[in-house]
Amino acid sequence: MRSPAFDQAAVWMAGRSRREQIMIAFLGGLIVVAVLWLGVIRPLLDARQTAIGRIAAYEQVMVDVRAAGGVVPTSNSGLSGPLQAAIPTHAAAFGIIPTVTGDDTTAEVSVTGARYDAVIPWLASLEASGATLSSVNIRRGASDGVVDVTLGILQ
Repeated sequence: MRSPAFDQAAVWMAGRSRREQIMIAFLGGLIVVAVLWLGVIRPLLDARQTAIGRIAAYEQVMVDVRAAGGVVPTSNSGLSGPLQAAIPTHAAAFGIIPTVTGDDTTAEVSVTGARYDAVIPWLASLEASGATLSSVNIRRGASDGVVDVTLGILQ
């Protein structure tokens, strides 16, 4: 059973000349291709390119963290005492001012507006000091070379 609208469209199309039918079919095909390109294919290609860029950025961060693994300040190489006191002392050697919440064995650390080239060695130093980074979230800051960081740390 066909719809009345389809029947009306078929009658209308049958009333057109052969040349007009070919032109209408061609334009209809162009509209379908344009909708597929603009509505499906192009957004998928853009999302793919964005994902490739993010993956490359994350891989670069991992390379930077591994390369900075041996960078440990000589004055404060380890965490001693409760995390709420040890982390700010440790971070000060890298020029970082963190905000620490939590107890003696776990801490949530947030840093706003720190230089990326100081954060990566600091993270490597924290791991080298025996702290376990349970979560790390690094976000682009307000200006170039500056990041905001949120960490979960276990001792």
